[in-house]
Amino acid sequence: MPGNIMLPVLDDRLLLIASMVRDGGIPLDVGTDHAYVPIYLIKNGLCKRAVASDINRGPLRRACENARKFNVYDKIDFCLADGITNTYPEKHGVTDIIIAGMGGEMIAQIIDSSDYTRIPGVRLILQPMSTVQELRGYLAEMGYATLNEKVCCAGNKYYTCISAEYDGVRREVPPVRLEIGYGDQNNSDPAVNGFLQDTANKLKNKISGKKKGGLSCKHEESILREVCEIAAARGYEIK
Repeated sequence: MPGNIMLPVLDDRLLLIASMVRDGGIPLDVGTDHAYVPIYLIKNGLCKRAVASDINRGPLRRACENARKFNVYDKIDFCLADGITNTYPEKHGVTDIIIAGMGGEMIAQIIDSSDYTRIPGVRLILQPMSTVQELRGYLAEMGYATLNEKVCCAGNKYYTCISAEYDGVRREVPPVRLEIGYGDQNNSDPAVNGFLQDTANKLKNKISGKKKGGLSCKHEESILREVCEIAAARGYEIK
């Protein structure tokens, strides 16, 4: 029977996204693909309703099928849309906007194209697959306050999830924070040390490549030193 169907299985990457949605909110999952996050939130009683959108019909059809499978089809509004505006978030009373599974620059474009993201109290939950530094820089420059960052490891890859809200205040972010964000401030998170090590490894590879090419790597070396200092303050030594 539909009522006995188990919850969708979320990996740590998707669980991290779900954990940052506010209880009782109405999330919009942009580029929902399979709609597992909104389904999970509704089935767990964390949200009563949700909106799921995708730019392509195939993924949206799959999302609808999953919602029927888990008996929550009547609780999710599905939209064939590019970005946020054409999902009519004001009509649905959206409180939390999830944008994940794409590059940081594309996420910034989606945010920038919607005035709804600049309404006080509307929360952005962002998980870029690449160019996260550019996304952090965009948020700071365009007046979005970062409220929290968390990291996780899924499939031997580290992911960052950022929650932010617009307050109109432009900020300057130190280069090391553009690189690693503020996830290290979650002192009890066991994934942070691995994330810092992974970041250091990437910086070391970049430094090595630049040296071989005869290019200056002072910027990367400075960030690497700061990453090592941040890790040391946590009692972790970068190898």
